[in-house]
Amino acid sequence: MDISKFGIREPSQRKVVILKNHEIVEIFIPSVGFFSRFTILSLIFLIFPVCLINFFTVSLPKFDIKLFPSVFAFNFLISLAAIGVVILSEFAQKRLSMTRHKISWTYEIFGLKLKDPFPTSVPGIVRIAKTQQSWNRWFLEIWVGRRVYEISTTHFSPFAVTVPEIDLLAKELSNWLELTILQE
Repeated sequence: MDISKFGIREPSQRKVVILKNHEIVEIFIPSVGFFSRFTILSLIFLIFPVCLINFFTVSLPKFDIKLFPSVFAFNFLISLAAIGVVILSEFAQKRLSMTRHKISWTYEIFGLKLKDPFPTSVPGIVRIAKTQQSWNRWFLEIWVGRRVYEISTTHFSPFAVTVPEIDLLAKELSNWLELTILQE
């Protein structure tokens, strides 16, 4: 099996890995890391409502003890969501698997795999497109019928890649699928 690592040097030392031979292509996209825009903004949006609710609950003139279980439950659920965001941004991995018959996503974390329940057949691949939907935000789109598989450079995704990585992935997928890349 031919293993190619695209090691684009960044402060976080992230690497997109592609495994390919004549039968299969697998692209492994690591998560963005703890000090990414995705993680920081997610934590801010999770912590801010908790602080507001706690402040308004404590500042009530008559603190009713009946409010305590609901406030505690809300704080507990938001804490679990925040822990989930941190774990996702540090330890998760996204895999795009393409064989000659099907294409699917798989998310992996701590050895657990969450597979795409509805993989799509590869003969239905219509096009591969590299689009720029806004300034410096590139997307690699693989259209299979009406379904799209997307790899992006957006900073607000837990599985963002860099622009050079998008270029290399587009080239490799184009060669393997024998399709031309559309630039939009």
